[in-house]
Amino acid sequence: MRLLPLLVLALAWSLCLCNHIRCKDPSEENLRTKLLRLAPDAKLLLNTQDIIPDQERKKCPRNVNHTSELIQDRSISPWSYSINEDLNRYPQRIIEAYCLCKGCISTHNKQQNSVVSEPFYKKVHILMRSSKCKKGRFVYKLREIKIAQFCICRFN
Repeated sequence: MRLLPLLVLALAWSLCLCNHIRCKDPSEENLRTKLLRLAPDAKLLLNTQDIIPDQERKKCPRNVNHTSELIQDRSISPWSYSINEDLNRYPQRIIEAYCLCKGCISTHNKQQNSVVSEPFYKKVHILMRSSKCKKGRFVYKLREIKIAQFCICRFN
């Protein structure tokens, strides 16, 4: 009979102690390996060193820049890039396109409103952190999200 209160107390203490163990993120290398194993096409998402996101959002240009080396500047539906950040996702930072104009730039270098500029989305695989903790590490699950790749013109 004396052992029962001690056993209950020990059990309660061990349960309390477990709630204070903090779950950590797996290493960057482990997450990268897991993502590429589950979704080999994610390599494109991880290799974006040549794309430089804007520090500040750009505005619609007055005309098409025919001399630029960048396709997004030579387009009649110009775009630029920003960072889409989510700390519960791997990769946490994804470079995503955004349209610079509401309409599209005509050959006469005027913005036309009979056509609209809109992002073209591509589904990509990412790892999303769940609330589950396994062996002291958060569990990440494969998910699919849409990311804007570039902008196109379509009739309004």
